[in-house]
Amino acid sequence: MDTDIGTTYATPTQRGMLGARRRRPRARDWVVGVLAGAMTVLLFGHALVPEANGASLVIESFLPWLGAVMVALLIVALLSKSWFGAIPVAAALMAWCVVFLPVLMTGVAPAPAADTTKEGEAGGLTIATQNLRAGNPDADAAVHQLIQSGADVVVLQELTGPTLERISPLLDGTFGYQQTAGTVGVWSRYPLSQGEPLALGLGWSRAMSVHVESPDGPVQLYGVHLPSVRPSEVSNRNKGLAKLTRIVEADPSPRILVVGDFNTATTDRSLAPLLEILDDARAGFGFTWPARLPATRPDHILFRGFTMTEASVISSPGTDHLAAMARLQPVGSP
Repeated sequence: MDTDIGTTYATPTQRGMLGARRRRPRARDWVVGVLAGAMTVLLFGHALVPEANGASLVIESFLPWLGAVMVALLIVALLSKSWFGAIPVAAALMAWCVVFLPVLMTGVAPAPAADTTKEGEAGGLTIATQNLRAGNPDADAAVHQLIQSGADVVVLQELTGPTLERISPLLDGTFGYQQTAGTVGVWSRYPLSQGEPLALGLGWSRAMSVHVESPDGPVQLYGVHLPSVRPSEVSNRNKGLAKLTRIVEADPSPRILVVGDFNTATTDRSLAPLLEILDDARAGFGFTWPARLPATRPDHILFRGFTMTEASVISSPGTDHLAAMARLQPVGSP
């Protein structure tokens, strides 16, 4: 009888060792896991990133996009069968959902029925803000979009002299009242008074305060365009934002709107103190910049003494920002 000496069989102990070796994390598992851990730390600890060389500005402006990076990393881990790496990525994605799903759900639910005035017209206030872009050759078309939106109050930034001359006749035909200060202007269907410029850190006026006499009662409105930012320079914006926050904190008005181009995203640490005393009117992320492929939201409608019933963004010709718009209902007595 021939003996088969070419075939060997692994013992149970050897098979166990082989299985353990196959289940052991490989180098790519460690790489994927470390990347997932770093993103999770960044998600919750972005405020600890130093501002040097604009690192914090870039990270905090585009923080919601970490979710897209996490999804891509999870797909790569699954396709490469990096099972041990996929687990921390999935955990990181769940952490992102905890942080940003409530934001995505903001303003998504259908708006409740609006209150009505004695004349039977819808109550509340619709406000829009638009950075027109200095030198915009289509500024009149952009303004026409805002008029068509049905806004009661429009706040514009980057108004130059020639642009103001072109758009004023269009706006004045719809809005009976207007106030301007430097490169910022407010147009309203309701009376405006006590308009005055605000100095927020630049040599010319890019902010103003004005009193709006709405049908539901007085509203204190701040139209702002905070100093621009660059990766290497954010101090002027931060100083302007801090000063604006102090002004709003000291304002006893029951109904306040702070509207315009803040040059800061909602996730920016510098905006946090203002968001502690005001609410942000938006639907989902509501990205407004850049206009062609919006990736962040520097344009805001912040409020106190209202509830938001609707929010949206509007595309306007010739601008590098989408317009932000919100419908607000007053709360309580003015």
